[in-house]
This record gives sequence, C-alpha cells and structure tokens, in this order.
Amino acid sequence: MAARDVRWSATAAIGFALALFAGAASAETRFAVVAPVAGNAFYDAVGEGCRARAVARGGITCVLFGPGGEEKRNQGEIVAALVADKIDGLAVSPALISEVGPALTAARAAGIPVVAFDADLPGELRRSFIGTNARDFGRALGASLRRWKPAGGRFAVLTGAATTPSLADRVEGVRDALGSGWTEIAGSPVATTGEAREAAGLVDRLLLDHPDLDAVISVGAWPFLAEDAWREIARRHKERFDRARTVVVVADALPVERRLVRDGLGHVLVGQRPGDMGARIVDTLDALAHGRPAPEIVYVGFDVVTRADLIRTTD
Repeated sequence: MAARDVRWSATAAIGFALALFAGAASAETRFAVVAPVAGNAFYDAVGEGCRARAVARGGITCVLFGPGGEEKRNQGEIVAALVADKIDGLAVSPALISEVGPALTAARAAGIPVVAFDADLPGELRRSFIGTNARDFGRALGASLRRWKPAGGRFAVLTGAATTPSLADRVEGVRDALGSGWTEIAGSPVATTGEAREAAGLVDRLLLDHPDLDAVISVGAWPFLAEDAWREIARRHKERFDRARTVVVVADALPVERRLVRDGLGHVLVGQRPGDMGARIVDTLDALAHGRPAPEIVYVGFDVVTRADLIRTTD
C-alpha cells in the first residue's frame, strides 16, 4: 500500500500527534521528522524528501513537525508527544540538546530508533547522523571565496548558536580553507538567532560598518531566506556587489537563494542536499525499525553554485 501523503504546515499544529497520522493504515510504518523551527525552506525540503521516499517505498508515512506558527510546543514537547504516540522512528535536528534530551532518552527506553539530521546529537541519544560533513562544508565555503579573491583580504563570518557543534565546525572549516592572506575582522563570527530578517540585517550592518570588507561568509542560509529584505539590502550595496568588492558566500542553495544569486545579489552558494537527507532518513529509520544494520554516519554531500551556473541552467 502506498504511504499516505501527509504534509506539515504551520497551521497543522500537532495538538495530538496521532491526528496528523490519522487515516494511515495500521500496518504502515510511521516516521516523524522534527525540525528546530517551522516554516523554514531547508527543513521543508528535508520533509518533502522524506515524504517522497516514503511514498516510493510504500507502507511508510513520514510527517514533518516543528515549533512555530500555531504550534506552541517547543521541540522537546513535540518529541515527547510523538514518543507517547509510539512513533516507529524519529529524525531530529536539535535546536537545544538540553530541550530534546529527556524525550529522546524516553524514546531509547521505548525502543524507538532515533537519528539526528543536519545538526548532530550526542551518541547516546541517536543511532545515526544524516547530513553534511560540517568541517568539509566550511572548507568548501572558504575555498569558494578564495577562487573569487585569491589575493586574500578581510572577511567576516555569520553563524548561529555558538553551542551548535556543526556550526562551530563549519566556521573552523572556513578558516582552514582561507589560511594565510586572509584576516578575520574583530567581532567575527557574528551570531544570529536564525530569524531571517535579523540575519539579513546583521550582514547589512557588517557592510555599513566595514566599507573595506572583502567578504562575508554565512555558514547558514539565514540572510537569504528573507528575500524582500535582502533585495533591499543588496540595492544599498549594489556597486560593491557588482564589482565583487565585497563577495557574499552563503550556505545552501534553496530556490529563494538561487533567485537572489542569479539576480546578482550574492556570489556563491554552497548547497547541502536536504531532499537527499530526507530520503536517507527513511532508508535509515526503516532499517533500524526492522532490526537491520544501518551506518552510524551518512554524509549526503553538497554542491557549489555560482551565478554563471544558474544563468546557464535557466537560459
């Protein structure tokens, strides 16, 4: 039997976790993907990849959950509700490990397989990690900048929570790749809460405060996810961007980011493959749920995308 097509939306607050799985055949295997926030294009793409693989394999239902919008519960409370509902498998990208830890400990005690995706969990809380090698990803961001400005210069990094190990590894990877010839400005890395407009504003402030800045590298997609805000910011700095006086390198290659770079409002994207993450979540959880071996680490790779690439593929 094909898996039921169940999608997450901001208006589908989980209330009772069972409600979103209602109608799935009792024989179906039910997996849940729990993102750190709702309404984020990257996590939506992970959820869609999971759903599509579930449909293709049959007999599996995959639903994406996340706090935000009408869902007032935090990530830990969502996970706890799913564990109480005896979900067959969980994939979690933790916002705060302390918040999800107790529910994931309960999942382990209940025999529910847990995998981490995008951001890792401690080994005692998950069976596998599915995502990108964070240090290599950061190195790709830095190497992309070196190709634009081989002589070096002054740069700043935009990152997220300092307590997120994968983001710290990305920042170190950037520094690895840039090496000699590059100087990181005082106050870098600059941390965002992850809210898109705030992140875009932080980059704007860096550009205004440092007119001689040669590059900004964002180790997450955040500033480009607020498309209207970024377009306004890019207009203020158009001459710097057009002449590549300041090069902007941003993580991920979601549709909104591709539009911005194609329009000349950024220079390089280093894109993870969220759809592939979602697909591998299904493959890994299905193996674990049925007692089959699964790799502890699954890396899905990434792609480097420039404006020239986007123009070629859309002409």
